[in-house]
Amino acid sequence: MPAAVEGRRRLQPDERKKLLLNDAIEVFARRGIGRGGHTEIAQQAGVSVATVFNYFNTREALVGAVLDEVESFLLNLAERVYEDAENPVDGIKNHIQAFLRACEENSNYIKVWLEWSASVREDTWPRYIEFQTRLLEIITAQVELAIKEGLLIDGLAPIERARWAIGNAHMLVSMVFSPMGKPDGMEEMVERGFNHIIGIRES
Repeated sequence: MPAAVEGRRRLQPDERKKLLLNDAIEVFARRGIGRGGHTEIAQQAGVSVATVFNYFNTREALVGAVLDEVESFLLNLAERVYEDAENPVDGIKNHIQAFLRACEENSNYIKVWLEWSASVREDTWPRYIEFQTRLLEIITAQVELAIKEGLLIDGLAPIERARWAIGNAHMLVSMVFSPMGKPDGMEEMVERGFNHIIGIRES
């Protein structure tokens, strides 16, 4: 339902833009990156189409702002969990759990990410690869550190383990968003699977 902002206290431009960006992410999550546009966002926000164009004056600017926000959300999530973790293995586990929580608590961000990660169009794909490379670097660094600390067994190269971890995130999303609901025992299955993928040493 549109969240009308007109008629309330006059918003500062940065506040207005943030609200419109939130509405844009919701529209893109529902309609898709290729179909969501200024008109749908205006309807969602309860403002005029001209207002949306005032803040995002082209479709390219609108898509860019949405992807900026989704990218920032996911990179900040990763950086926070690793900063707070006692060791790199705990960090990797916490990252997986934080991502699963985001699927439920920030589902619009994850739905936009999911489509973005599979949209091999020339206007979005190169940018996704750049984002994925940054995320891979973060995870790979943690795997390398865990190997040095003897917390992971020998096996796949660190970047290969990181690639498998990111690839399996798509499977997790498909289970969380299943119309039939999450499968029973999903959390335990996820922990066992990722323990195997990254090679956690049994204590």
